[in-house]
Amino acid sequence: MYTGHFATTSNRSDWSEAVVLTDVESGEVIEITGCRVTLSVTDERGCVRLKASTDDGSITLPDVGTFQWDFDATAMGGLCPGAYNVGVRISRDARTVQLVIGNINVMEGIDAQ
Repeated sequence: MYTGHFATTSNRSDWSEAVVLTDVESGEVIEITGCRVTLSVTDERGCVRLKASTDDGSITLPDVGTFQWDFDATAMGGLCPGAYNVGVRISRDARTVQLVIGNINVMEGIDAQ
């Protein structure tokens, strides 16, 4: 499981991340085709502010062992500046694993055009 921080982003821009899963011991990319991947961004009270999933196509599997999400500037505009929690889970059949528990700082975008 990854714990840590994502790079700071703006609430007036797209936020896109791609994560490649590799085996710690062998370094081999882990096949995730057919897995369900979900992501939630919550505020300090635990209220979900953004969510994405392979169920609805908001998380894609663009390459072997890779999942990617992309929140557009409109979705990001709903976030007030501040710190948010990020959680990512992956599941297949009856097994679910928490892949990420992290944080992201969102800053107020400057360009108001």
